[in-house]
Amino acid sequence: MGDAAFAGQEAGAAESEPQDDGVEPGSGGESAGGPADGLDPRAGFETVPLEEVVEGSATPSLGTEIVADEWGGRELVESVHEPLTGFYERIDARLREVPEDVPPVGWRPHIAALRALREERVAGNWEVLARFLVAPGSLERTEELRLVRREDGDEVIRELVRELAAADGRALLVAPTPERAAELLRGLEADPEVFSLLVETRPATAEADSVETQAFPPVDDEAVEAVRAVEATPVREPGGNGTVEFRPVSGTPEECSSAVTRVEPLPALPLAEPAAPEEGPSAPEARVRSAALRPVGEAWRQGWETEIRLLRRELMSLEQWPRDAAALQSVEAEHVRRGEELEAERAALARAVEEYRKTGTAAGQAAEEAEAEAERLAVVQREAEEELAGPRAEAERLKTEADEAATEANALTRTADASYARCVQMDERAKTAQSELQAARRTEASLTDELARAREALPHAAEESHRLAAADADAAAEGHAAYYRLAAAESALAAVRRRMTLGQRLHVASPPSELKSLRAEFRARTRDADEAAKRAREAKDAAENAERIRRGLASFVSEGGARLAAAQEAQERLGTELAWLATERETAGAEHREQARLAAESVERATQAAMRARAAQQAAQQIEDRVNAARTSREKALAAAGRARSDAEKAAARAAETERALERRTAEAAAEMSARDTDLAAARRTEELSREKVRETCGADPAADPEVVPAHQRRAMARIEQLTGYLNGERAAGGDVLLGAADLVVGTPAGIGLTARDEEFDALIVADAGEVTDGEFLIGAVRARRWILVGAAGSRPPSYREYAGAPSGRLETSPFERAGTAAPHLVEDA
Repeated sequence: MGDAAFAGQEAGAAESEPQDDGVEPGSGGESAGGPADGLDPRAGFETVPLEEVVEGSATPSLGTEIVADEWGGRELVESVHEPLTGFYERIDARLREVPEDVPPVGWRPHIAALRALREERVAGNWEVLARFLVAPGSLERTEELRLVRREDGDEVIRELVRELAAADGRALLVAPTPERAAELLRGLEADPEVFSLLVETRPATAEADSVETQAFPPVDDEAVEAVRAVEATPVREPGGNGTVEFRPVSGTPEECSSAVTRVEPLPALPLAEPAAPEEGPSAPEARVRSAALRPVGEAWRQGWETEIRLLRRELMSLEQWPRDAAALQSVEAEHVRRGEELEAERAALARAVEEYRKTGTAAGQAAEEAEAEAERLAVVQREAEEELAGPRAEAERLKTEADEAATEANALTRTADASYARCVQMDERAKTAQSELQAARRTEASLTDELARAREALPHAAEESHRLAAADADAAAEGHAAYYRLAAAESALAAVRRRMTLGQRLHVASPPSELKSLRAEFRARTRDADEAAKRAREAKDAAENAERIRRGLASFVSEGGARLAAAQEAQERLGTELAWLATERETAGAEHREQARLAAESVERATQAAMRARAAQQAAQQIEDRVNAARTSREKALAAAGRARSDAEKAAARAAETERALERRTAEAAAEMSARDTDLAAARRTEELSREKVRETCGADPAADPEVVPAHQRRAMARIEQLTGYLNGERAAGGDVLLGAADLVVGTPAGIGLTARDEEFDALIVADAGEVTDGEFLIGAVRARRWILVGAAGSRPPSYREYAGAPSGRLETSPFERAGTAAPHLVEDA
């Protein structure tokens, strides 16, 4: 994830780093309960002179033969590493005196590792580790410690890593620099059997960024703190004066002298502040701010893909049991339902057989009854037909007489209707003539009055028309004059403008004096012309309207006389017509009354004849209705008898067919239920197998705990999503997850101290071991059960300006170099 990932790591380290972190200086520091005597833990440190702890002790010279049982034990470890611990505490406190947003890691991992050694809190054999550091000459070769001297030890290291991975062991590979760590890891990236982690520190060196390797993005784990190897528990209980209390060796002085290898007295550490650092490069501990874990190589990807495949197969098996359980429930429900359906079908068939039999018996009885009723109705029909002959002949005779009377009545009625229609026509014409006469009289009166008013108004209208025509001519002349004056003013203005210079036109020079007056006159002439034109249009419209009125009056006077004469002539014609219509109406009315009387008498005679014929017809019809009713009833009885006989036969046939179907369906139902019993047993066996697989996967019976399958599926899906995110680069694996799965963790001592606080390893492999000091070696050594150091002859730890005034021999030489000198039998020359 680049700089952003490191920034997140640095921020997390700054937020999670405690203020004191439990690091106890040599004296005057902050104990577990709080500051002693009100002293600031960063103000200075005091130490107890080692002469007071072990008097007369002496450190054996390098290469001196030491008896294995007299190597010095814990007292020797304390005498050697307590000063080194105090020195680290002082330079760490001095480093933290300058407040920073993201402080450097400092030497707290070194201090914690030294405390773990002094308190015998190591993953491997403490005695072997302690002898290797303080008395290597007392050690014999052992599988727990290997020293390999080789100029180019990369291949040896890779072979050691492969052997550990093949034995399912975990290795911690420590290199002095980030570049060296990345170089060693490049040879293992392509190995699919080794899950490698690179611990990258930021900044990696004082001159360059961290190296790039073929790897996944670094993790973004909030749990990676600035100082991960520091323990909160103090090394020892503080003494009464705030100094570190060392317990005396039990036993007599003689026993102590025989059991402990004495060391040469070390010079007492000064009580004053350390000397100012000399010039030179700074230690990585003063520059490193954070660390990140980066999974490297294809083993991680292959492992994650394999786990995803296994999880998906597991999910498929988990999804199978609900389907099998649902299928079993479905089969059981279908088994019950189908059994009930078959039983209901058998009962329905049995009931149908019984019903058909009852229906056949009832139909036979109904047929016999219908046949008896048909014979009785045949006798009734014959009697009615004999009775019908006389009334039917009388009804025919009366009907003939009634038809003749009706024909005569219809003829007389039509004649009366024709005379009445003529009377109505004459009345309508008389009403129309009377209306026309009244209209002619009103027209005459109206025309007489209007002609008088028109003759009176005609001279005045002619005079007004002549006057408005003259006014129109005057207004037109005035309009022409105003237009000519406007044209003259416009011409004068244009002439002045043409005479204007360019400066006057651009408004730079003053315009001519007469230009303003000419513009005013032009605007006034324009208004006069517009007003004159408007007056001319109004005068013209008034003259035309007066002429139309005069012409209308003249036309009305000339045509009104003819219209008045026509109205008078119409009055005379209509009066004569009305007199003639009155005479004719009287004659037609008398004729209509006579025709109406004759028609009424004829209609009365036809009505009486029709009533007699209708009565005779009704009597005959009643008898005929009895005949028809008897015939219809007899036919229905015969048809009912036939249907009853047919129904009886059909019912017998259906009863026999249904009985055969009942026997057939009973046999089919038995066979079907037998097959369903077999399917049900198979479904139960399948469900039991699926449930057993779920029980093996989830550890519980899903039928007893329905939530066990969804919970396991959610966990598996979350893990698949997590692993998919790792593979796609969308998310980073947590540091604890990576450390727990890694076969190989590679990094510098500072990076290991920041990231692998609570981890233990099967073996620690130190590359370029001649460049690694005691404190740097112990950061990884206390976490491992075996120690393998690979280095070249003549290599020594680099010098840093912070290490000025360090205890003699512990920062200038490495444990590998001291062991090679004091115990050459431990070194393997590869």
